[in-house]
Amino acid sequence: MPEVDLDGVSLAYQVVGDGEPLLLVAGCGQPAVAFQIGLAPALAEAGYQVILFDNRGVPPSSLPPAPYSVGQMAGDALGLLDHLGISDPVRIAGHSLGGWIAETLVIEHPGRVRAAALMGSANRPTSWEKAITRLERDLAASAVELPRLYYALETVRYLPYHDLQSDEVIDGWLALIGDLEEWPNPGRLGQYEAALAWSTDPVRTTGWPAIRVPCLVLGFEYDIDSPPAGAREAAEAIPGAEYAEIAGASHLGFFTHADAVAEVLVDYFARH
Repeated sequence: MPEVDLDGVSLAYQVVGDGEPLLLVAGCGQPAVAFQIGLAPALAEAGYQVILFDNRGVPPSSLPPAPYSVGQMAGDALGLLDHLGISDPVRIAGHSLGGWIAETLVIEHPGRVRAAALMGSANRPTSWEKAITRLERDLAASAVELPRLYYALETVRYLPYHDLQSDEVIDGWLALIGDLEEWPNPGRLGQYEAALAWSTDPVRTTGWPAIRVPCLVLGFEYDIDSPPAGAREAAEAIPGAEYAEIAGASHLGFFTHADAVAEVLVDYFARH
């Protein structure tokens, strides 16, 4: 993957397809390759120039010292667009932490965003989200070396309940995740610091009514990190926003249900 230097922070990125640009922004610890399996190819096939990148803190992008902030990471995304010579408003789709980055761009840089899809992200802070994010931040800060199986199970817990009952599904996921490189500090700590600051911010939702950029709020039926009820509430609070929900999916719905997510995104972005 090519890399761009943004004030000392190197971002690895990839551009797939031809057409109008569509920026995909990954979640906490999520490598861009997760989008390459299903979602990005489907969007490229639909006629978009899909831009993928690894956020600061995820190799091979830089691992600057913690803490990071969502605003800082939104600045990275803008820097990448500038590097690519994209000054016109673009479509953006972000998942989880990536959705918070997209939301920040919508609020703080509306002139750079044509339309946004907030996937598994637009929600009021929940007790579960705050607790699990604090736990992960504290584990990263302790620098304790946990077995790789812990990190694999940490990802598997995002699967829908019916998948968690299948030995075949669990074994397949553990094998897949076990082949990935371990997510090192300080990237892990930096991203969890950003996520914790956002997830515990009691006023993070106050900007919703002022949003004027077209937004799609995409919920996943079994998402415990960003529950559908809260996502629907966000869609109601954002003027003109639309809500869609992926049946049978949990927090990793962009990956496990990539075709369904791509269909919703293509339909929405065709109208915006």
